[in-house]
Amino acid sequence: MSPLNISTLQDKLFKLNENIKFIEDIVSKQDKDIQEDVSYYALEHILQLSIQIILDIGSHILAEEFQENPATYAEVITALGKNGIIDPAFAESQGEMAKFRNRLIHDYDNVDRKKVIAYAKNAPGIFRAFGASFTKRF
Repeated sequence: MSPLNISTLQDKLFKLNENIKFIEDIVSKQDKDIQEDVSYYALEHILQLSIQIILDIGSHILAEEFQENPATYAEVITALGKNGIIDPAFAESQGEMAKFRNRLIHDYDNVDRKKVIAYAKNAPGIFRAFGASFTKRF
């Protein structure tokens, strides 16, 4: 078991917090304006990156502190709850996060813009909750 790379985790959390601010800025606009503007594509990308940051941090903590290496991103979220890194009920409620990330990346031509915007409106609180849980680890 090697120690957590605190500096890398802090850098990732800093980037996550920056992304949250960008998301909040974009979703402060009217839904119609977001859908018709290039900022929609920025929103998709920022959501994808933010979820990836959460999954990367979670994977690192699981590997280093629990010697677990989940096979899928969805299993990362489940394992975070199982190991008490995040609240188990919160983990269960966020189980679709990895699937949402995968849709943004792999099924990008079929993504419903309204659903992306709806997710983005809730994302800052969700992402902050993950960040707070991770910060408790170091």
